Amino acid sequence: MSSATAGSLTDQILAEIENGLAHQRHKWAAQCQAHGLSMTHFHVLAVLEADGPTPMSRLADQLGVAFSNLTGIVSRMEERGIVERVHDAEDRRVVLAQLTPHGRDMVQKVEATRLEHMRQLVGALTPDEQDTVLGALKTLTSAHARLHSARNDHAHPNHSTNYEEHVHS
Repeated sequence: MSSATAGSLTDQILAEIENGLAHQRHKWAAQCQAHGLSMTHFHVLAVLEADGPTPMSRLADQLGVAFSNLTGIVSRMEERGIVERVHDAEDRRVVLAQLTPHGRDMVQKVEATRLEHMRQLVGALTPDEQDTVLGALKTLTSAHARLHSARNDHAHPNHSTNYEEHVHS
């Protein structure tokens, strides 16, 4: 099979990844719907779970929505008891959005279902296939680290990543 007819190897890999991700997105959307969440609401929950209490302005930026739209989104989520707004302890002018225990529980339920589906998928592989997938994922993780390290080096050219240089400078 030539790369001219089948696309580059990179394109073939991306096509295979996309097939799996499309199925995962479908399952994820179904789980969100089962819990009465829009994808936007789940995105808010996921950001807050990962980052903890987050200033509303930063949350709007991370979601790519106008601040006024975020206010409405968070208000609806507050009505359901899954997020709450609190004032920053250090700067009372700053309003933070944070998960409530009910919101944290909702994220965990959706994620547990997604993880169980992934566990079943991996469980359907032979041990040799599991080893192959594990090796490939470790390679992708390593490439991800190298890519982001290179980006950080370009973004901060005077920032040293060498521990010895930090200790002895």
